[in-house]
Amino acid sequence: MKKLNDKEVLICQCNSDEHQYLIYYGDEQFENGDKHPLLYIHPHLSKKPFLDRLKYGIKYIFGYQSKYGAWDEFLLNPDDVPKLQDMINYLKKNKNEETVLRRYQEPNY
Repeated sequence: MKKLNDKEVLICQCNSDEHQYLIYYGDEQFENGDKHPLLYIHPHLSKKPFLDRLKYGIKYIFGYQSKYGAWDEFLLNPDDVPKLQDMINYLKKNKNEETVLRRYQEPNY
């Protein structure tokens, strides 16, 4: 079971260093004391040549937007299934534990 501050790396099936996600397990506590698990997923942004970035930046400044957005791809493979299942379990289990603990700690009026 994954814990707070654990880290995980998913690498695309194409084995490109430019196609990877860094995943950090965390949580967030709200003012009312509720605590919810969070996953921070950071995609690796591929580097482009200077002139390509300049061209893209100029288009951005003048409001050009592709109707499809800016996309890249990431291919998951069967080796990633346990990592994905760990992420799902982390989000489900921690939320349920916090809810159950809070119910028993709150006084009933």
